[in-house]
Amino acid sequence: AFHNPSASFPAIMDTAINKSIVHAYDHAPTTFEKFTRKGTLRDFKRTDGHNYLIGGVGDLLLVPENGELKADTHKEEMLPQRKLDTYGRQFSMSRQAFINDDIGFLSEVPGMYAAKSKKQINKMVYSILYNNGQIYDGKTLFHADHKNLITSGSAPTGAAIQAMIQRMQHDPFGEAINLTPSTIILPVGYGFAMQSIFGSPTIQTSENTQAANPLYNYRYPMEIVEDATLNILAGSGACPWFLGANREETTGIQVDYLNGQETPTFRRSE
Repeated sequence: AFHNPSASFPAIMDTAINKSIVHAYDHAPTTFEKFTRKGTLRDFKRTDGHNYLIGGVGDLLLVPENGELKADTHKEEMLPQRKLDTYGRQFSMSRQAFINDDIGFLSEVPGMYAAKSKKQINKMVYSILYNNGQIYDGKTLFHADHKNLITSGSAPTGAAIQAMIQRMQHDPFGEAINLTPSTIILPVGYGFAMQSIFGSPTIQTSENTQAANPLYNYRYPMEIVEDATLNILAGSGACPWFLGANREETTGIQVDYLNGQETPTFRRSE
């Protein structure tokens, strides 16, 4: 078999498939990477790795001369658990395709599945935002008790963005955390309004037609992320929009991969 040229065909085919899926996955038009964290897990078991103290310690107290240190009672919040699932499909290359020497099938179809897998992750992330389901504490992700919800009833405005920035400055214990707003997540179409909100030096108010715009050249650079997935999820209904903090300062939505393997795995059988 070593001297048989046909023995090298499976290896050549695997190389072609792998190149196709890596290229297609890397170039899939997704946006979830811009505001989510990336993680890795070793297996499919549920992990409690996120159940830990998150700043729930008391203030330091004044200790007078010859005084004693007073004990602190730790405050603990239950945080999300993490668990991986498997998603996959099976497809075949027919005998007729081989006879017709349709090598395009080998380079295109696996790549299409790879791009679809990344788009599916993108849809799952945006579904978490849009559907606003219950999380670990029994309340919805965006909830008044979480101090992360406002109801503007309209497209983004400067006043609504300022209200959102103020909302993200408190942790679950009521302490100031001074998060840096960094990402505005929008359905396609709202991005045009962002250009006026952040790019215009003046705004019109009831008292002044040339009032200074407080968001013009805002001290924190704000990345505008538009994704049509939100438009599709909303359909003809009202579409929410979101403000995210710097990923290095706090935890939000995290996408985990098995042993850090992001691209999908293909298994071939003859």
